[in-house]
Amino acid sequence: MKILFDGFLYRVFHFLLLFLLGMFPFPSFSGEIRGRVTDAQTAEPLAFVHVLIENSQRGTMTDIDGYFQLDLQKNDSLLRLSYVGYFSRVYKPEPEKPIHFISMQSRPVELAEVVVFPGENPAHRIVINAMENRRKNNPEQLNAFSYTSYNKVIGTLDQDYYLERWQETRDSVFFRMYQTLQQRHLLVMESVTKRKFLYPNLNNEKVVANRFSGLQNPLFTMLATELQSFSFYNNFITLLGNDYISPLNRSAFSRYSYHLEDTLYQGRDSLFVISYRPRANTNFDGLYGLLYIHTDGWAVQNVIARPQENPAAGLNFRIQQKYARPDGEHWFPVQLNTDIEMAELTGGAQQEFMPLRIIGRSYITDIIINPPLSRSDFSVFSVDFDPRANEVTQQQWEAFRSDSLSIIERNTYRFMDSLGLEHNFERILNTVEPLIFGELPLGKVNLVLNDVYRINSIEGHRIGLGLKTNRRFSSRTAFGGYYAWGTRDRQSKYGYFGELVLHKANDLRLGGAFSLDVTERGAPEFYDRSFSTVNNLLANYYSNIRDLDRQYKIYLNFRMWQNFIQGELSGRTGKSSWSDIYYFRPQGSEVGFRQFNYSEAALMLRFAYGEVFMNTPLRVIQLPSRYPVLNFNIIKGFDNVGRGEYDYLKLESKFSLSYPIPLVGIQNWIFEAGWVNRTDVPWPILFTASAADRRGWLAAPFNFGTMNMNEFMADRYFALFFQHNFQSLLFRTPKWRPELVLISNLGWGSLRNKDNHIYQEFKSWEKGFFESGIAMNKIFPQQWVRNIIFGFSPGVEVLYRYGPYRFDNHSDNLTVKLNLIVAF
Repeated sequence: MKILFDGFLYRVFHFLLLFLLGMFPFPSFSGEIRGRVTDAQTAEPLAFVHVLIENSQRGTMTDIDGYFQLDLQKNDSLLRLSYVGYFSRVYKPEPEKPIHFISMQSRPVELAEVVVFPGENPAHRIVINAMENRRKNNPEQLNAFSYTSYNKVIGTLDQDYYLERWQETRDSVFFRMYQTLQQRHLLVMESVTKRKFLYPNLNNEKVVANRFSGLQNPLFTMLATELQSFSFYNNFITLLGNDYISPLNRSAFSRYSYHLEDTLYQGRDSLFVISYRPRANTNFDGLYGLLYIHTDGWAVQNVIARPQENPAAGLNFRIQQKYARPDGEHWFPVQLNTDIEMAELTGGAQQEFMPLRIIGRSYITDIIINPPLSRSDFSVFSVDFDPRANEVTQQQWEAFRSDSLSIIERNTYRFMDSLGLEHNFERILNTVEPLIFGELPLGKVNLVLNDVYRINSIEGHRIGLGLKTNRRFSSRTAFGGYYAWGTRDRQSKYGYFGELVLHKANDLRLGGAFSLDVTERGAPEFYDRSFSTVNNLLANYYSNIRDLDRQYKIYLNFRMWQNFIQGELSGRTGKSSWSDIYYFRPQGSEVGFRQFNYSEAALMLRFAYGEVFMNTPLRVIQLPSRYPVLNFNIIKGFDNVGRGEYDYLKLESKFSLSYPIPLVGIQNWIFEAGWVNRTDVPWPILFTASAADRRGWLAAPFNFGTMNMNEFMADRYFALFFQHNFQSLLFRTPKWRPELVLISNLGWGSLRNKDNHIYQEFKSWEKGFFESGIAMNKIFPQQWVRNIIFGFSPGVEVLYRYGPYRFDNHSDNLTVKLNLIVAF
């Protein structure tokens, strides 16, 4: 997470002082001047321009917004400005001007590819030094830090585009749009956050001020800080949710071309300006831009970066970062810029193009390096919101801002705030926002989308209705219920619950529930409170035989240890029955049964190191962790307790791991295992191998795709699912980026008392089950996916079954299935 800020009063004081000094006619020009450097064609500010006093080694550099300040002595009269990709310029400052606006002309030719051999390129030594000092200079490797930040995001449309369209077509619609954009933007959003960090993983951000034109809902508050990576020293730089290999990643050194563009001087130190870009004929998600590397510590002082290609839905974007030494020793980010604009797609309909621009600015101040922080100083939430964040006064905002709002920004607030009141934007967003989390608000209750529709191979189309109370009803209690009916099994299912919130911060909830529903036979149930529409509609399509389960349950849900552990402690009792041809025959009995009673105590734990929880005024939002996730269940069955008939101990576990490998792709591993101490218990207490029906048409990742449903039963088992996604590293064109995936799955299980189970199709799998294959994801161009297939990118998965349980007919071992990837 990233959050940044700068001091408004300091800038205003200097501006006022210079303005007053400029009112007096001094006979010689000495003192401090302030200026701003922009592009002569676009008027965009130019960051990191070198401003040098002529015939001296004294100078400075513009900040991310193009501003600079410089002390002039009595005989100083000329400034020399230089910038990579622009013509140098000599400028004579005039003493009567409070601020100097200087434009520079860009060169018409881009930087050419420089072909050199290692050892001959002076930039290589500099970059290697920076790589070797990455850990020392990475702010997220410090013992601790804290800072305050001011963030602003502007959403607008490109004025010049509409002016040019009007000049071409003389259509008054374009001219009216041009006039409107001269008066206001589409939106303006501001936030102020305070962050503290303790190595390696304790991190808290608190939003103390928040403003969004036309809205108060805090859903988008963290957008400004999530547009780009906080530090440029990581192996991967995240831009708009996409990971790019950093030019400071040692493993990518041979894939990047570096060129020393300029050497600047700051006192006794040098500042090397190095351009970088992916080498010709290399195929990876890389960046191009400029690195400003300071010889003091071989640290990055400034960064400009753009993606070499723009796969993110036709968006072009650029980031700029500026580092300083607030304590005189450690380098730390002080300014971050993000500029995003919609790229005009070739071959598309001209009238469909919208020249959207998103401008993000972040300023960091009040930086404290290695403050005396301890674990007790950190909230259980990684991101928290001050209840008064939306009530900050105008005077307080002026103190937070790095610069005053422009006239256009003030107009945007006035117009959008009045429009929001007129059309009740807040109510609309408060209705839409829960949809992201699978709920539709209807007054004091929410419609639970997960209960409206599901599809699986046993129930068919499961249609129903689920309702639960929301915070408008109560923030301390919750009640809910559902009803469902399946088109294939033609069974009714229903349930209800009630719970009491004992402690919000730890999600401590005491509840009770009843359900009459079907459960997948022998399938582990792991604790996971996240919602995914795709998982509900696609990933759970295949199902083993489902048993009718009548259950009463009391439970205690909780979070602990900085929210890294979530879980549920429960007691449940019920009756499980089935109507297929399976019979359970207890030891010494000649009669087979198709139902049993149970009483259980269960502890379900989910350990997710590094998982982030955002505590907004409306809900707690759970963001995924990039670290491994471990689920572990302990289930104890009791006989002669309630109506329980079997005494047993059952252990279940699942370990999920996903990580990128530079220039190779992403690897995903899932390991599952289970064990029951008794074998003479019914099948629903045992385990069924996770199959995706070899005769099915839809691929289900991390299941056995060449296995029949209900083919293998076990009282102890393990399964390993592996995928390596090369992403678009092997094949790519500007419009087509298919992904090759290697797949390999294996499993083992044992069933010691087979005579207890009467079922003609089941097997045990002591000899081991094996399958491997490939998948080709995103086989259609991205534009087709957006315009035709509604965000689902189709692919093909091919798997082959081999080993002891292969079929005699080779064609029976082969499966070819459709693979659907969400691409929006």
